[in-house]
Amino acid sequence: MQARQSEEMALAQSFLNRLWQVERDGKRWFNPDISIIYPDRIRRRPPGTTSKGLGAHTDSGALERWLLPAYQQVFASVFNGNVEQYDPWNAAHRTEVEEYTVDNTTKCSVFRTFQGWTALSDMLPGQGLLHVVPIPEAMAYILLRPLLDDVPEDELCGVAPGRVLPVSEQWHPLLMAALTSIPPLEAGDSVWWHCDVIHSVAPVENQQGWGNVMYIPAAPMCEKNLAYARKVKAALETGASPGDFPREDYETTWEGRFTLRDLNIHGKRALGMDV
Repeated sequence: MQARQSEEMALAQSFLNRLWQVERDGKRWFNPDISIIYPDRIRRRPPGTTSKGLGAHTDSGALERWLLPAYQQVFASVFNGNVEQYDPWNAAHRTEVEEYTVDNTTKCSVFRTFQGWTALSDMLPGQGLLHVVPIPEAMAYILLRPLLDDVPEDELCGVAPGRVLPVSEQWHPLLMAALTSIPPLEAGDSVWWHCDVIHSVAPVENQQGWGNVMYIPAAPMCEKNLAYARKVKAALETGASPGDFPREDYETTWEGRFTLRDLNIHGKRALGMDV
C-alpha cells in the first residue's frame, strides 16, 4: 500500500493519464490527476521456478469489444470502415464500458488507461519478462481479423465472452512478429502499457534470482472507477478481499494490517474520501 499511495506513483499516473484526450464529444471523461487504488496482485516468483508464462492477449473484454454499445462507440471508426481515423488515445465512452457481467476472478471492474508492472526485484531477459506489441492501433486489426475471408463464419479467432482476448500465431502472425521483450528491470523500476496493447509473459525455466512484480495500473477517477474505489474502501475496513479477486479474506484476522488510518492524502483521494 505504501507503493500504491506514494506521491511518486500518483505523479506517474497523472502523467500517463494526461497522454489521453480527456475532453472529447463535449464531456470530460475522467480526472487525469487522481487515480484510484486498484489493489491488484503481487507476483512472487522464487529462484528455481519454472513457469509456462502467459500467452499473448489483451484485457478489458474480448467478445464484449464487438457487442457492447459503449465499445461500439469507442471503435466506431473501425467498424464503419474508417480505420485510419481510429484514435486509441480518445477517452470518449471508454469509462462507460461494463465489460464483465459474469462474476469471476479474471475480470477487472475499473477502466485503466495503462496497466503497469512495478519491479520488486531485478529481472533480466529470459527470466519471465513482459513482452508487448507496442502498437495500440493494433486493436483495429484484431477487431477486423475475424471478418476476413480465411476465417470460418463460426470462428472469432479464439475469442470467448468474459475472458481475455487471445492473440495467436494461428490467426495473428503479423502481430506476433512484433511481440518484443521489455528491457531488463531493476527493483523499483516500473513499466506501463496502454490498455489495448497486446502483451504476454515469457516462459522461464529455473528462474535465476527472484522474479517479483507488483501490479499497479493507472485507473483515473471517473464514475465507474469511483464505484469500485468505494468497494475497496469497504473491504479495507474489515480486511476482506476486494471485489474482482478470490474471497480469501486472509487479512481479516491479521494484527497490524494496513487500515484506513494508514492512508495518506493520496490514498484517501484514491478511495474517494474527503481530504
